[in-house]
Parts: sequence; C-alpha cells; structure tokens
Amino acid sequence: MQIIKIAPRGFGSNTYVLTADGKRAVVIDPAQNRVESELIKLGLQAEYVLLTHCHFDHVGGVAPLQQAGAKVLCGEAEKPLIGTAADLFDFFGSPRTAYAVDSTFLDGETKTLAGISVTALFTPGHTAGSVCYLIEENKEKYLFTGDTLFAGTIGRTDFPTGDLGELRRSLKKLALLEDMPVYAGHEEETTLETERKTNPFMVE
Repeated sequence: MQIIKIAPRGFGSNTYVLTADGKRAVVIDPAQNRVESELIKLGLQAEYVLLTHCHFDHVGGVAPLQQAGAKVLCGEAEKPLIGTAADLFDFFGSPRTAYAVDSTFLDGETKTLAGISVTALFTPGHTAGSVCYLIEENKEKYLFTGDTLFAGTIGRTDFPTGDLGELRRSLKKLALLEDMPVYAGHEEETTLETERKTNPFMVE
C-alpha cells in the first residue's frame, strides 16, 4: 500500500491518499478542490472518501470527488453535524460546498475499501463524532487521527460540539493501541509511542 500526503496550500488540513493497486484510491480528508487534480496527476481514481470529521478545512475538496463517483463515509455520530454550524463554514466565512454521506462507520467497524482494510475508532472530543482510521496491511498498521491527535498536542475543543473531557478519554483509548505511525490532520507525522512518551495530553 502507498500513502501519499497532499499538503494544503494556505489554510487546510493534510490530505492522505491511500492506494493498494496504483489505480484505485481511498482519500482521507480531502481539504481542497485541488486534491482532484492531484489525483489525476497520480493516475488515481478516488473510489472512497473518508472524513475524520466535518470541519470546513477538512472537507473542502469532497464535492468534486463525489461528483466524479467517490463514495463518502464518516463516523455515525458525525453525519448529523454535516451542513450545520458545527462544520465551521459560516464561522470562518468560507463558502459551503454541498456533499452527501453515502455510508457511516460504527465504532470499531471494519470495512474493506478499494482493497484496503479500514477500521473506524470513535474518538469524540474535537467534534462529537470525530473518528480515527486504523489501516492494516500485511500486519503493518497506520493511524490517521484527523484533529484528535497531533505531534505534541491535540485539536481544539472550543468549537461547537467540542469537549475536552471527551477528547482526553479518546486519547486514553488511542494510548492502549500498539505503536504505529500516526498521520495527523495538521503538521507532521509522528508515532503513537512518541506521543505516549512526550505529548503532555497523553502523559499521565
């Protein structure tokens, strides 16, 4: 499996493109419209879009991918927040782009998408329905944390539906996992073991 990071231009989240066959792709948090053109350059067709949560800086590129045929998935508890004030489009004065959720994940549910095993872990706190995605291939595991966990810090909890107590409980849940690479919604990659040892929000 190949993991391709598309860094944002200006304000936006990291977008991650996963492909097992060099043709079909799973796209996590397509932040900007240019993600579609980047996929074309890579010769990849987005079959699925996974959202860690619905904040505007993570979903700006969803609509064109869905219009091109990709199915959009998110956590079950996040779906009701899409298209509401909780997505922060209005708060930041960004034009809202419409898209629909085709399917949702339950906590701990695993789906095979474009040949890739994806397990959703319910990790509320940044939003009420935030999830992290655990990807497993050939006994290797990778964690995509959105804005739940960053290198050295965590996401904000002062936006609508945010809750610091919930986020701390979610971090304890992640801390129980084995060590693996962590691909965060902003800034650089890290590892779960590094965060257990050095992140002040995970060190008890």
